Amino acid sequence: MGTGWDCGPKVQTTLQHKGTMYSEWRSLHLVIQNDKGHTSVLHSYPDSVGREVANAVVRPLGQALNTPLPAESVLKTDKEVKWTVEVICYGLTLPLDGDTVKYCVDVYTDWIMALVLPKDSIPPPIVKEPNLYVQIILKHLQNLFVPRQDQGSSQVKLCLQVLKAVQKLAHESTTMARETWEVLLLFLLQINDILLGAPTVQGGIAESLAEKLIGVLFEVWLLACTRCFPTPPYWKTAKEMVANWRHHSAVVEQWSKVICALTARLLRFTYGPSFPPFKIPDEDASLIPPEMDNECVAQTWFRFLHMLSNPVDLSNPAIISSTPKFQEQFLNVSGMAQELNQYPCLKHLPQIFFRAMRGISCLVDAFLGISRPRSDSAPPTPVNRLSMPQTTTVNTTPPHNRRHRTVTVNKTMKNSTASTAHSSKVQHQPSSTSPLSSPNQTGSEPRPLPAPHRPKVNSILNLFGSWLFDAAFVHCKLHNGINRDSSMTDLEEDIIVIMFSPE
Repeated sequence: MGTGWDCGPKVQTTLQHKGTMYSEWRSLHLVIQNDKGHTSVLHSYPDSVGREVANAVVRPLGQALNTPLPAESVLKTDKEVKWTVEVICYGLTLPLDGDTVKYCVDVYTDWIMALVLPKDSIPPPIVKEPNLYVQIILKHLQNLFVPRQDQGSSQVKLCLQVLKAVQKLAHESTTMARETWEVLLLFLLQINDILLGAPTVQGGIAESLAEKLIGVLFEVWLLACTRCFPTPPYWKTAKEMVANWRHHSAVVEQWSKVICALTARLLRFTYGPSFPPFKIPDEDASLIPPEMDNECVAQTWFRFLHMLSNPVDLSNPAIISSTPKFQEQFLNVSGMAQELNQYPCLKHLPQIFFRAMRGISCLVDAFLGISRPRSDSAPPTPVNRLSMPQTTTVNTTPPHNRRHRTVTVNKTMKNSTASTAHSSKVQHQPSSTSPLSSPNQTGSEPRPLPAPHRPKVNSILNLFGSWLFDAAFVHCKLHNGINRDSSMTDLEEDIIVIMFSPE
């Protein structure tokens, strides 16, 4: 199956129009919203009827699978299978006070393996048309991820069973059709939206599953990029939905891992082996399928970079809480609007914002060819970033360009009282501290210089400039005592390095 490069303009062209990315493509929100593939015929009957039928039909199927040697399936015809899946679909909506839901999950996670390795326990009609039935099964499995009251631990265990089966399906299937890949991606988007879109309830199922949910989504999405590249509507829908989940720290953390892994691969083939490597953990590097070619890496990298939307939004609770599922819960039963501070998850936004921008700052370092350790658990040590060396150095940048850059930075910094005062010191007090000093190093230790063959200033600013400038001036206090001056040090430093470093 090809990679399907019917997905939009090249990265170079897209860079010039990133503000209107996917603007001409439709979102799949209405498609997902109007899809009734997760409903069953039994939903038309009274609840007592549906429950009784599901308990009676699913039990023997589930018990047969839990024997040491599962017997051959009792379902032989297409008619029998289609009737049975209607029952299992309903069974997945039942409370977890019995074994019915567990049996439903056992049966479906066994049957979707027809696309990996058919076996006797899978009905022959499913083995014959695995793509068709797996698409049906995935839509039914959405019902499992709808939160139940007071049944969190059991539901989490079953959801993890499904996510593990989906991972295996995506990694090992060699016969999955494009339509099945697309249903799989929509399934993962939908279950993430069900659980991660609403305000987080402490100790709830969403909090327990957030890391695994978003991790599997990104992992499977990367596999899809290699085997069957998603078309623009899927990327647009993913970007819109991910923007609604950013109040979960796991979303930002998993996104950061993926974009760093893609960046490491991108730099390797873009600038060659002599360019300083962007070192990432082996576990993160393994997220990128080894068979993903260079063109696919470039296309995927740019789309993932913007999948989080503007990370500076994380500094504004009003923006994060303006999503539909937040708005649904803003009105209580009496119709009175609730205060933003009643949602504990919004109190974590400063830390999430800090981690998102720390990740962006690491990407900037990678493109500059600067390799230095950073810890996400603590802010960098502040440093006199605007102090210019007093010794005469050779600069290859034309004088008129240098003057322009100096004015640009001073103009940008003028709204910050601290920065203005700092600049005044630079003009009147000599200092031995280099403008490229690392915030993780002492003033006497020089910061590693950017690589000679790094990208041009305009290229880096085109990618990250608006985020860096906006984030550097966000007055955002973290709950653990980290304030804007320390947490944003890296961002301001990156701006100075980009603007003043010789080309």
